[in-house]
Amino acid sequence: NALLNVSRIELGTWAVEPVPTSIKDVAESVFDELVPMITEKKMKVVKKYDSKLPAKMPLDGKLLRIVFQNLLTNALKYTPDKGTITLDITKDKQDVLIKITDTGYGIPKKQQSMMFTKMFRADNVKEHDTSGTGLGLYIVKSIVERAAGGKIWFESVENKGTTFYFSIPLKGMVSKE
Repeated sequence: NALLNVSRIELGTWAVEPVPTSIKDVAESVFDELVPMITEKKMKVVKKYDSKLPAKMPLDGKLLRIVFQNLLTNALKYTPDKGTITLDITKDKQDVLIKITDTGYGIPKKQQSMMFTKMFRADNVKEHDTSGTGLGLYIVKSIVERAAGGKIWFESVENKGTTFYFSIPLKGMVSKE
């Protein structure tokens, strides 16, 4: 699926089908899928939802789900047992800002510039999890920037954790066939 998604991105054939969607509901449904992993690793999960969030926005729920699945799964995979994952969703004047913070392995400073490139995986996480295609963050960046018209970035300190941020304009996603 990841390879198919990359092909669609590069060919410009990724359809965007926005319908009224709750960002909070999409995030919660992804957390529901991750309960077994959260329980197994005895993780602490903190969720903060701004009371000013729009109830629904024109979003492609399938694409938004891919973004949350990748970022939350990475946070869980690359955080040692009994760590903490925090999801914070806030609204400002023009955007919804989503912030996912973990207390994990972090990203080595010398490799941070490569995080959104195809087939890249940081050296320090390969020893903790040998699986993975190195396509997840490339796909996430493409969805956020191309399909949602938003921005994505991160801050990380090795052995302390990482925070991924992404924004989605309040106007939502624009339909694309």
